[in-house]
Amino acid sequence: MRKKGHILKRCLGLIMALMMLTGCFGVPDLSGGIFPVKVSAKASGSLKKKAAKAYRKFVKRSGYGWFCVKDIDRDGLKELVLSPNYSSGVSSSPDALVIYKYRKGAVRKIGEDSTAFGYRYNKKTRRIHGLWGGSGSVEDWYLTITKSGKLKRVYLSLIEVSANNGNPIYRASYAGKKISQKAYHKKKNQWNRNYRKLKMYRADERNIKKYIS
Repeated sequence: MRKKGHILKRCLGLIMALMMLTGCFGVPDLSGGIFPVKVSAKASGSLKKKAAKAYRKFVKRSGYGWFCVKDIDRDGLKELVLSPNYSSGVSSSPDALVIYKYRKGAVRKIGEDSTAFGYRYNKKTRRIHGLWGGSGSVEDWYLTITKSGKLKRVYLSLIEVSANNGNPIYRASYAGKKISQKAYHKKKNQWNRNYRKLKMYRADERNIKKYIS
């Protein structure tokens, strides 16, 4: 009987240890532990309210004529997008953007971007896109934010690299990787179908209150 009791205690001990390892007793979520837990990066409601309040104050004293708020890095917290003017070359489209993000209790500058071709908004991906073209080449890009907090362009490009008997030879790429021209045109057509002008609002008291909340 003693022997059976000893074996039973050992079995129970092993079961308890396994349960602890697999988290059955509510082991805290510690990123980077034996069993890393994916922590949601979505912003809380209180953080969004603090950001909106800070953005409203910032726009009023910024001196920029136009603004909108967009979730550029898609983490649930919108960034503040400012522009000094609208491009004369592209109807109702800004030709320069300055991006800010609410971090650690303050509105902090992420970066700047500009293009004479103006900016568009992709209604499907909900990203801000820019465009450049000339000399047989064309580049579309969308704006995002790196893990280190810097503004970044992600390119979809078709670049003329050489010629063969007078015929241009192109290199297609997306997000830094070479792709086929067929894949390029498919992605380009998808973006074109979903492009809308990037709508911005004049930085007056009424619009700031209405569109930053």
